[in-house]
Amino acid sequence: MTMINKKICLFLFLFSVIGIQSTIADNFNSDLREIRSEINRDNLQDAIKKIKKIKISNENEQERTDLLFGDIYLKINQIDKAEEFYQKTFFTSNEEIEAKTFIGLAEVRLAQGKLSDAIKYAEQSIQINSNKIRPKIILAIAKTRIGEGEESIKILNELYENRKDAEV
Repeated sequence: MTMINKKICLFLFLFSVIGIQSTIADNFNSDLREIRSEINRDNLQDAIKKIKKIKISNENEQERTDLLFGDIYLKINQIDKAEEFYQKTFFTSNEEIEAKTFIGLAEVRLAQGKLSDAIKYAEQSIQINSNKIRPKIILAIAKTRIGEGEESIKILNELYENRKDAEV
């Protein structure tokens, strides 16, 4: 086999491996979207069944799965357990996961009545990704609870003006 043929074979092999990995990643992302939908619809038993079937192949996937477990525990009002899962993803290098971690921690602190921490985490999430709705709503709720109703209304009005397609 000539050197050019070997290079072509190696290239084709690597291309097929990348294609397989891309398909696996797409399947993982699709599974997460399905699980997120189940959580949002409060079908937590279905979400748990589906999450147990997921094959995790790297740290990023584990962190994303941990966030879902945190959200499930938050939904069933097991705040300390939810916090455990959010804390697992706290030192991630992925900005999307970091923003979602701060959202989860903000909700945990809100549920615990630790409003200044809830505000801090919500603001950190917004700083990373200002397009997220959830941390703005958490921020508005926490501001209302500490007596900053005007600031809360301002946050919600800005959210409404910027996201008229969403239910605010």
